[in-house]
Amino acid sequence: MSSNRNKHLPTALLTGPNGFLGKYLATGLREAGYQVLGMGRTAGDLVCDLATEQPDLSGKSIRLVVHSAGKAHTIPQTEAESQAFFQVNQGGTDRLLQALDKAGIVPDAFVLISTVAVYGCETGESITEDAPLNGQTPYAESKRLAEDLVVNWCHKQGVRCAVLRLPLIVGNQAPGNLGTLTRAIRRGRYVHIGNGTARRSMVRADDVARIIPKAARIGGIYNLTDGVHPTVRELAEAIAQRTAQRPIPTIPIGLARFLARVGDGIGWLLGRRFPFDSVSLTKITGSLTFSDQRARQQLDWRPRSVGSFFASDQALPAGDREDNVSSVSVSVS
Repeated sequence: MSSNRNKHLPTALLTGPNGFLGKYLATGLREAGYQVLGMGRTAGDLVCDLATEQPDLSGKSIRLVVHSAGKAHTIPQTEAESQAFFQVNQGGTDRLLQALDKAGIVPDAFVLISTVAVYGCETGESITEDAPLNGQTPYAESKRLAEDLVVNWCHKQGVRCAVLRLPLIVGNQAPGNLGTLTRAIRRGRYVHIGNGTARRSMVRADDVARIIPKAARIGGIYNLTDGVHPTVRELAEAIAQRTAQRPIPTIPIGLARFLARVGDGIGWLLGRRFPFDSVSLTKITGSLTFSDQRARQQLDWRPRSVGSFFASDQALPAGDREDNVSSVSVSVS
């Protein structure tokens, strides 16, 4: 009976349905009345590695495409690792669009999950969608090129296009650049630096999932944040309440600057960046926030605070197994 009902639901093609954010998106799409056609690299309704393959979409009726699959969360150390970002994020997007063309599929809307990394900002406050796209890392450049591909294809095909630029994403079992933060706090290896007043934009994964259908109906380019932009100290303390058994110590900013200079010297000797150097210190102590006013005005975006996630029963309590400590974590999209 349920399969017959599904035949009458509009189909949403979702890439990356098995990933951290993709699982939230799949749930949100189903709750919004879509039949989800998941395309995964190793598992899904369609199994296809977009990094190297063009999917076969022949015979499919697709009303909405949500492209969430992509490469992130790693810092390339070699040219081959750098090129992998372009192969997946740019090339994979191009192969998906070619597959739609080949199958003669023109959906009503296309939603691309992108990143605030495209702006290339290390610090700044209330950065808007009109800021220049100066990101120069392989991740940022490959996502910017993916945006260009999707926007141009949608314009040519007459398809509504929505690009969602996400900051740090908070949810259960999140990967990301700050995934190690939770483990460090749990193991007593994390310290506050100075007063910890630097602010960071973040967003709840489930809130992103809830806005997808409206973004698809309206289109546009949007930053999505929780609007609170918690401080680094607030984030660490919120995680600590769930994962740590001890208070987080603080080191003076002067000592941190000295250690960062030591890291600079070690990096110079090694010929590569040391994990803690002046660049890292600037990122940790400088605010980086993005404005979500466009989404609030055009999408009626009403996010919940990231703090509400850590205060809820969704977050893992302290005392869970060590291999699960990253489950309450923060992800860079």
